[in-house]
Amino acid sequence: MMFQNKNKNVWLWCIGLGILFPLFFQLGGGIYRDVNAIIDSQGLLTKLPLPISILTCVAALLFLPGDRRKAGPALAMIFATIFVSLISLWFAADGLTSPQRKLIVVLQILLPMVGLLLGQVIDDKEKIIARAFLVVLSIVIPWQLLATWFQGGLILTNYLYAFSIYSHFQYVTLIFVCAFAYSLTSLWKEHRQWLCLIGLLMPVYVAASLSFLTIFAFIALVAVFGGREWWAHRTNSRVGIATLSAIAVVVLGGLAYFGNMDGQRTSVEGEHGSFIGKFKTLAQGKIPMNVQERFGDWRLFGNGIIETPKTVLVGHSEPMPREIRSSPHNWYIDTLYTFGLVALLPVLSMIGFTAYLCWRQRKTLSAETWWLVAIIFYLVIIDSNFKVTLRQPYPGIFAYFLWGVLLSRLRPAVVFGRDA
Repeated sequence: MMFQNKNKNVWLWCIGLGILFPLFFQLGGGIYRDVNAIIDSQGLLTKLPLPISILTCVAALLFLPGDRRKAGPALAMIFATIFVSLISLWFAADGLTSPQRKLIVVLQILLPMVGLLLGQVIDDKEKIIARAFLVVLSIVIPWQLLATWFQGGLILTNYLYAFSIYSHFQYVTLIFVCAFAYSLTSLWKEHRQWLCLIGLLMPVYVAASLSFLTIFAFIALVAVFGGREWWAHRTNSRVGIATLSAIAVVVLGGLAYFGNMDGQRTSVEGEHGSFIGKFKTLAQGKIPMNVQERFGDWRLFGNGIIETPKTVLVGHSEPMPREIRSSPHNWYIDTLYTFGLVALLPVLSMIGFTAYLCWRQRKTLSAETWWLVAIIFYLVIIDSNFKVTLRQPYPGIFAYFLWGVLLSRLRPAVVFGRDA
């Protein structure tokens, strides 16, 4: 029994490290290690950097001991997704267009769901996953910041010498904030000093990301978690002052670093892309350029969705041509355009099922579990409405994995819809 527990703990460490560590490989060239970030893989699978979290999930599902019956909801969602995808492929076909591009998107949607399957199978009562996340953050964040400064910049670099990070602006930074939130809310009592040390680097890392969704998520975490700690110790003036001081240091440090990036932000994002530029545009009564582009994308794809009753239900014969637009920057709209309303039924059903379990157990759920609910909500509802998070391997596997962990907590003995 002791050997089995030790073996399981080793697996949990490997899973936590492998799910989060941003190491990517390319089918056509080994480890992804380009100085210049890949912005568009042009739909070529051999060029697309793939995360090691894929290999982590496959290996763990094959060899990790555990009761696979607990993954009933995940399996149901995966099979339902395959079924509705086949419906869309069959009924949306026009007899002329090759289904190849649409099949690739099906695989992109299904691949991250292995994280949901794995998350439901594991049993992590000792919080090893949270500790593994904290180890990765402690290694990568200082490393990436130092690499950024050594390369003469203040905005996060994708090139870390030994390897490069794919989508380091759009996805990885937010995933790191969510991983930090998970570790912070799970391990605060056990590793408070360690978390505070990483917390001092987080505002600099977040500011250097230039990602609004990342910045907003971190601000919300600091405000809610810090406010909760202050309220819990409000009668202790020393702890209260220390908490407010820590929040002030985090906020002011992030703002100071962001202000120093002013010239570099313009070179990366353009005159209207930076944080300050957007607010200047708003102050002039105008909509920022990037927001206008996002609304334009949603209108373009939205008009395609409501083109006919058939496109509403089962989508189009192929995704939007890349020459017109590669993505609407919205997972739900993207899925609706390509596969129709039927394709949203599995994920919407899982959202409803999760909400039902949370509501049913609302009086008994721990604060840690409610924090996990908030992380999943941010990734699945908020972030996925501004990016195609759930069909990108790295952020998608992470989001689905934590979703599976949440489901295992809410209903630890699920056997294909029955309470064991």
